[in-house]
Amino acid sequence: LPSNKASHSMPARRRSREIALQMMYQWEAGGEKPRIVVKDFFSGLNPQGPQPVDPFAEQLFLQAVSNSDALDKIIQTHSKGWSLKRLSLVMRSLLRLSLEELRRAETPVSIVINETIEIGRRFEGDKSTAFLNGILDAYRKEIQLEAAPPQPTQN
Repeated sequence: LPSNKASHSMPARRRSREIALQMMYQWEAGGEKPRIVVKDFFSGLNPQGPQPVDPFAEQLFLQAVSNSDALDKIIQTHSKGWSLKRLSLVMRSLLRLSLEELRRAETPVSIVINETIEIGRRFEGDKSTAFLNGILDAYRKEIQLEAAPPQPTQN
């Protein structure tokens, strides 16, 4: 993964999402307990010593880990012909985080999708954008259908 040094031009939420992605990657690659990943990540983030925990990144990461089985089912449902094992660790982690953020419904869907595509482009290259957009857009349509009021039946 690219360096986790903050870019001064990077919006704060995008930076938080990238931190959550790096923790998700570390969790899956290293097999540590989620709280240990958070502690290790923020204590090792800066050579000058521990850094304050990013609350948005921490919460998003911990919720995505907690819901990873359900999130993986969503990925499987919408990734036609792709198994989870076939996805790179970065793509799988990014999708889990993005789907969790969509499930929380605290951020507008278009922002979550656009941010995911930009982060995917940064970490996986341009080839990732269509795949990410396809899965997230399919899930967006699914949650919009679930939220739609029932249509009256005609007799």
